[in-house]
Amino acid sequence: MKQPHLNLELIRQAHFHSFDVFDTALTRIWAKPTDLFWELGNHLKHDGLITISPEVWSQLRIDAEGKARQLSTTNEVTLQEIYDQLAESLKWSEIDSKKAMHNEIQLERASLRPVPAIQLKIQALHQENQSIAYLSDMYLPSEAIRGFLKDHQIWAEGDVLHVSNEVGLHKVSGQLFQHHLTQSQLKASQLCHTGDNLYSDIKVPKKLGIQVQPFVETHLNRYEGLIADNEQLPLRFRSLLVGASRLCRLHCQERDLHRQVIWNTAANVIAPVFFGFVHWVLQEAQRQGIRRLYFMARDGQILGKIAQIICRKWGYDIDCQYFYGSRQAFHFPSIQQIGETEQEWLFDKPPFFSVRLACDRVNIQPEQIADALTRHGLSAQMWDKNLTEQEFTALKAAFQDREIIDRIVDLAAIYREKAIGYFQQSGIGDGTSFAIVDSGWTGRSQRSFSQILAIANLYPDGGVPGFYFGLERRITPFSTDRLIPYFLEPDAITERRSLSSSPILELFLAADHGSTVRYEKDDRQYTPILRSEKNERGLQWGVLVQQQAILDFTERLTDHLQPEECEERYFHQVTEDLLRIFIHSPNKEEAQVFGSQPFSDQQLESKFHDLGPAYTLLDGFRMIFDKHYVSDFVWLPASIQRSAPLTKIVLRYIKGLRDSLNYARWAREAYLAGKDQLSWDLTKKAVLSCPAILLSRSFIRTNLSLMAKSMIRF
Repeated sequence: MKQPHLNLELIRQAHFHSFDVFDTALTRIWAKPTDLFWELGNHLKHDGLITISPEVWSQLRIDAEGKARQLSTTNEVTLQEIYDQLAESLKWSEIDSKKAMHNEIQLERASLRPVPAIQLKIQALHQENQSIAYLSDMYLPSEAIRGFLKDHQIWAEGDVLHVSNEVGLHKVSGQLFQHHLTQSQLKASQLCHTGDNLYSDIKVPKKLGIQVQPFVETHLNRYEGLIADNEQLPLRFRSLLVGASRLCRLHCQERDLHRQVIWNTAANVIAPVFFGFVHWVLQEAQRQGIRRLYFMARDGQILGKIAQIICRKWGYDIDCQYFYGSRQAFHFPSIQQIGETEQEWLFDKPPFFSVRLACDRVNIQPEQIADALTRHGLSAQMWDKNLTEQEFTALKAAFQDREIIDRIVDLAAIYREKAIGYFQQSGIGDGTSFAIVDSGWTGRSQRSFSQILAIANLYPDGGVPGFYFGLERRITPFSTDRLIPYFLEPDAITERRSLSSSPILELFLAADHGSTVRYEKDDRQYTPILRSEKNERGLQWGVLVQQQAILDFTERLTDHLQPEECEERYFHQVTEDLLRIFIHSPNKEEAQVFGSQPFSDQQLESKFHDLGPAYTLLDGFRMIFDKHYVSDFVWLPASIQRSAPLTKIVLRYIKGLRDSLNYARWAREAYLAGKDQLSWDLTKKAVLSCPAILLSRSFIRTNLSLMAKSMIRF
């Protein structure tokens, strides 16, 4: 994960420097070098030079190079020799062959980008009046390669370029290095070579006594390689998406490892996942005639910025606004009574739930309703402690007292007036069709939002559409509202549930400010009141680094792809692949950095904990005797990476058991839905995750029924 930098000791020892060209000094926007041949096939077909498909052309181009090498006495070939083979196969004229060859060189030129770290090193050496030698095992002519280097300001007068096809020698044999040493009258120890090929740029020059600076950051990492090799995706789409991720990763300017990991993860995982979501939202909005999108704070901060770039680059005529709101800012002003709907969010119970926390949700202090609380057995000594089930029931009964209801309803009306003012100030009610955009996960906030609109006579005739990354379950929406999920359908029997971890995805979307509490009026302006002006914990962790990498990726991808190439199903596949690796198998650095990100599972954010805490040996013993010791919101794979060795064993068991219970639950849901094969598949995964599930009565009953069904059918 660390970004490359020249070894200062080697710089002092070496008098001269040489660099590999491709995937060291320069890299392509394509995932793999041969992907460029596929694109070339598109160009040649458009120009009428071939009638075969890009796939067939690509293989023909690769085979032609192989044939030309077989005929060469040095195993080195020129581009001309390769195209002589192609001309023979395709019956090209000399003019056609030259056109196609020129097309390839021009496509190479358009596809190349400088590798920032190497570009800076070369430019620094040039400023010290040091000449650079470029050594390349390549079929392209030196004139073209020299032009590529000049294009990206890494060629200066006095530099030299040795290309294998013109010299007749190559790096892989060591002869091209020896040729340069002889030509420059250098000893091997005087030269420092930088390159990416583990054999020809590292092992070979080392054997010759040349100092070596390995540079492998241009190689595809595990995320990039996974997408690049996925043949279910169109080659052009997957190659350019991976190329954008790699270029974004290579442009990281962070020197601290913690922030490098944030940047790289954003480039490889977060940005592709949420780019797909935002582009889908824009396409759907355009299709439905929606002219304005409100990106809801705080998840919507980075989503809205992605949308603005896509609109600017791809021409979507949609007004994308950032809208300050939250559960707290919407739920409370929507109250006109304490009915079933209000109780649903008011008494949504996190692991810690106290009288004071419930009062905070409705913006009152327990001291203000002390008499009513005392009548229900909730004395002042109990207000700040975690409630038992009996006390929780008493609290619910207390909130049915007319004294408490009247106080809440009257105060809610005051808050609602200011909320409506902010809504109107943001353009709601001006006749423009709109929708809201958020991460998910139930649509409860949208119901309260729409309730406020209805009270203010601002509710649109067609209802409010809400676009969500995922919905874990769909609550009864308000009136004619539509809740539209992108990746996770509510109550779907799918493993996407395990990939739609709301704590992880919401932290991927972290904003630079605190949550919205309410709205206030200052003169004629309505202002959102935030719990904190700055998300200090998040900013210290690196939220801005994460956001900047996401935007960098978005700029690059919109340069390389077009909207019609970015189909929803392609991004669904990418999202599944990337999240599966990151969520279930984070490496040690990812677990440490993202597992240490502060997270609160409470609406009022009164308590924070690490997303993937590092547990000690003592914690491990406590887990054995307290099944609730590890919160349901903990990212267990990260905690396993971060925790004490023996504690890892307990955590792996807990993870296996939780996975098994989830699979078993989904298996039963599939069984009840009549999806027997899916139920069997999920059953197998449940047993493999934790064989102890075989002791569950519900699990046994479900599978006995399945077996009976199978036998009857047989």
